Amino acid sequence: MDGTGRAKAPPAWERVYAYVRELITAGQVPAGQFLEEEQVCAAVGVSRTPVRDAFHRLEADRFIDLLPRRGAVVRAVTADELVQLYETRRVIEAHVMRRIAEQRLPLPKTIDHLLERLTAPENWSDVRFQAEGDFAFHRSLLAMLGNEVMLGVFDGLQRRQQRVSIGAISANHARLALIHEQHANLVTALRAGDAETAVRVLQTHLEPSSEVMSRLL
Repeated sequence: MDGTGRAKAPPAWERVYAYVRELITAGQVPAGQFLEEEQVCAAVGVSRTPVRDAFHRLEADRFIDLLPRRGAVVRAVTADELVQLYETRRVIEAHVMRRIAEQRLPLPKTIDHLLERLTAPENWSDVRFQAEGDFAFHRSLLAMLGNEVMLGVFDGLQRRQQRVSIGAISANHARLALIHEQHANLVTALRAGDAETAVRVLQTHLEPSSEVMSRLL
């Protein structure tokens, strides 16, 4: 807060970082495309220095590669990275599913409301909404355990996961029906206290789709 009680604006480099990351995550700037400093400066309304600072952060977070004398290029998601991402999620979330089912923890009603919105006909064509909603669904389950360290690790995967999810849904939009069915089956198993079924559904749900894997390979 500043002296007037208003929230301070984020630093210039953070605004650049958020702007470019959003372009990449939403698929508006494809892998292999170069980012022009001047265009980013004009779009965000900043000088070159915060743009360069943001680019270094984006490279550290594996969104771009900085090539000597050539500039910043959007980094492609590799097959290995995708496999590692889903493997990490399976390890974390399988533990969470077992805990919820075995302890018969009550699922929040917000999960039902979210699933209703995701399956609403008017939202099926909104790829961005579907990708964000899928992540929100899984995060809601993790949050039930109250493990802030685990939740922090999971949140760190969000941007990479969102980029992958948008690509997966765009590659095969019909896959949404299967995703929604798996979400519903997972909720049913958790509420029944059936840990084995919940983990089995989760493992299947978190398998990289063949369409995306073939594109990356």
